[in-house]
Amino acid sequence: MAQLYIDIHTHQHRPPEADLFCVYNNILNSDQDHSFFSPLTAGLHPWHIAAEDPFKGLPLLEELLQDQEILAVGECGIDKIIPVPIQVQQDVFQKQVRLAKEYAKPLIIHCVRAFEEVQYILKEEQFAGKSIFHGFNKNKQLAEQLLKKGYYLSFGASILTGKHDEALASAPLDQLFLETDDATLDIRTLYAYVAQLKKISLEELKNTVFNNYQLVFG
Repeated sequence: MAQLYIDIHTHQHRPPEADLFCVYNNILNSDQDHSFFSPLTAGLHPWHIAAEDPFKGLPLLEELLQDQEILAVGECGIDKIIPVPIQVQQDVFQKQVRLAKEYAKPLIIHCVRAFEEVQYILKEEQFAGKSIFHGFNKNKQLAEQLLKKGYYLSFGASILTGKHDEALASAPLDQLFLETDDATLDIRTLYAYVAQLKKISLEELKNTVFNNYQLVFG
């Protein structure tokens, strides 16, 4: 799989390409049809937590974990700009952290204005596995705080605005991933941008992200 462009987190179904490796994310608590494309991550997204059944999808998640069908738990996390009560989001996230710990899987974390709360739960649960904050679009200071604690950052389409150059530049290559998430852009565009910003070759970037993938998901 060396020299591939790795899209670590996407909600788009893409046709196979020889130089592209996409990790599809399945939102188990949504009402969408659940298509299990390999490779796959799966979790309960905070946006789709229902008041009448906040843990909808959790049994399916555990079943997938038992069958070794998924690479990571997530995306899961806490989002402070949605109407779902924070305590409910925390409970749902905590359950998924425990499952990730039990089945020795990394976490793909969705975090909006809740970095303290997310880190508190990871610490409380003594989660020692790998954690990726996906779609990171915050400032350099927060990036450095998370990186110092050993977390990985995955950057998406927002880097193309240039607004996150400082945070992106501060991220060591060995703690970096790239993703398309729900955008329709080509992951190669993000690779080209990062390589130019960091003044490295595309091959070096592809090799390093590949190594990161092996370390986190291997």
